[in-house]
Amino acid sequence: MNVPAYLLVEQGTPFEEGAMIPLKKREVILGRTSNEWMPDVSFQNIYVSRKHASIYTEKGLFYVKDAGSKHGTFVNHERLLPNKETVLRNGDKLALANNLILLSFSTSNLEATFDVAPMMRDLVKRERKDVQLDPFQQEVIVQNRRYVFSEKEYKCIELLIQNEQQFVSKEEVKEYVWSERIHCDEQPPDVSAEEVNALIYRIRKKTDEVVSIKSIRGKGYILSLEDDGINKKSSLA
Repeated sequence: MNVPAYLLVEQGTPFEEGAMIPLKKREVILGRTSNEWMPDVSFQNIYVSRKHASIYTEKGLFYVKDAGSKHGTFVNHERLLPNKETVLRNGDKLALANNLILLSFSTSNLEATFDVAPMMRDLVKRERKDVQLDPFQQEVIVQNRRYVFSEKEYKCIELLIQNEQQFVSKEEVKEYVWSERIHCDEQPPDVSAEEVNALIYRIRKKTDEVVSIKSIRGKGYILSLEDDGINKKSSLA
């Protein structure tokens, strides 16, 4: 590539916030690693398809193309049509899988990019200063209160917090929390309603003081963070 290009990570495990991913190849595949496949840039998220999207350069321009992913590729909040290329410009925002992966495209020089990265980390920290997620310890810190979860409890509340004040369907919860039961991308895992309800109940019991998880007509959930010192038990029904 004649022009240096990078993806700056705002959110996307296993990369740290503010990480810089250089786009050194003519075509870079974004996706999720499986036993049979290793993309150029791999994200650890069940909503990311194995071959999710590609970024490539041609005649001095950069393009992004969704590879027919189930949960979509977005540029500046607009969902791309499958397999249709879109020109990328410096500063464009990319999102994969319903905004669970957030990236910025940059063609700035290397020194400028290094200056931007810590600014991005500081920005994310300010936006999430009251919430910290620790996947290794399976802990969530909200308003200086520390909550420890089992593996599946943590994955569930992680998903809900990442989509704070947005509707998350029960099917999405099943796919994210019980990913080991997924046999193909087109079918949700075989998880009973009782398992999901019991999981949400345990999380509510642990986080009742600072988190509200509302059930939406039995179809899914919306998480919101309570104001400090306020306990809204009535909103948990």
